[in-house]
Amino acid sequence: MRTTHEAVIRASPQSIFALAADVERWPKMHRAYRWCRVLERDDDAVVFEMGGRIRGWPARWTARQERYPTEGRIVFRHLAGITRGMVVEWRLDPVQEGTRVSILHDLVMSWPLVGRLVSDIIVGPIFIDWIARRTLQGVRHELETR
Repeated sequence: MRTTHEAVIRASPQSIFALAADVERWPKMHRAYRWCRVLERDDDAVVFEMGGRIRGWPARWTARQERYPTEGRIVFRHLAGITRGMVVEWRLDPVQEGTRVSILHDLVMSWPLVGRLVSDIIVGPIFIDWIARRTLQGVRHELETR
């Protein structure tokens, strides 16, 4: 399963980067994210647990966030949860209207025989697409209405 979600947000790449990198703020940005607990933190990365409700279903995962501010990229590597193995990359590109935000998801579930089918038909279109769209809406609302 590979998906890309994009939006142009009227804000600087730096302000979007700061918000996207601050995973502890995400529960305030969108109600699907209920809580976030940082497990490890250093200058370039954060390991965190997050939980919430995705389309009403309980969800919980652990991820490592790697930050590349000079490249305008943030990479999330899911370490635990149903999306273990998923890589999510945020790319921030300045455009005349503000910043083009692209969120790329890459997941093939490691379940024997049905992993690709489950990730391509269920997890991607039903859950990942839903939360990615709402995350972009939350970032837009947070930064454009300030």
